[in-house]
Amino acid sequence: METRRFFLAVLSAVVLNVSVAFADGSSPAAFPKRVSVKGIRFPRINHKWPFPKGSGWMSLQTQMLYTAYPDYGRKFGLPPLQLSFDYSFDPHVSIGGYLGRYHTDIFDNFGNEPYKTSFWSNSGGIRVTVHFADMLNAYAGGNIDLKKWDVYATGSLGWFTRNFSSVSERYRNNRDYSFGSYSRPGLVAGIRYFPIENLSVFAEGGWGPVSVFGIGVSGRILK
Repeated sequence: METRRFFLAVLSAVVLNVSVAFADGSSPAAFPKRVSVKGIRFPRINHKWPFPKGSGWMSLQTQMLYTAYPDYGRKFGLPPLQLSFDYSFDPHVSIGGYLGRYHTDIFDNFGNEPYKTSFWSNSGGIRVTVHFADMLNAYAGGNIDLKKWDVYATGSLGWFTRNFSSVSERYRNNRDYSFGSYSRPGLVAGIRYFPIENLSVFAEGGWGPVSVFGIGVSGRILK
């Protein structure tokens, strides 16, 4: 119960900082005063923070352990790719969108009989990310180097498609060849490492747009 109250208080502080920033036009990156919610003080951001208000990050990632794509057969083609952009409206909160594409040939067997089909998918949606490495330092006794590491959670709401080339009827009961467009909410947690100031590599897991695990690289293109 105490843990739940703590995270609710931290989330309230994030929302409050966003509202204050839009209300008075000031940048919360300065934080002349720390916001207090139920006795918990929101940490002050300093020059080490890689996500100041107005910054924008472009990311390219690939997915593993699919939940939306076929996970059978031998695949020949590019891995699933997802391009995303996130804009920081607040030092802790960024909002953006993503687009994904996957196209591969699948070689499989029906008994001892080999056969081939092609699969392709498009995906896209919106996403909200909360960065909280500094909160772990301030409230959980962490000692995270904010210039080198980021800890975050991302919620998303989007869609994906499933398409197959013509598959003989005799093979259709062998595997899942369902096709169409599907909606997909997602929630993942991730960790990011900065080898240099404006470039990072990351890994994330959870219920993602098309998989339960992804890795990628991000670069800052604004501010």
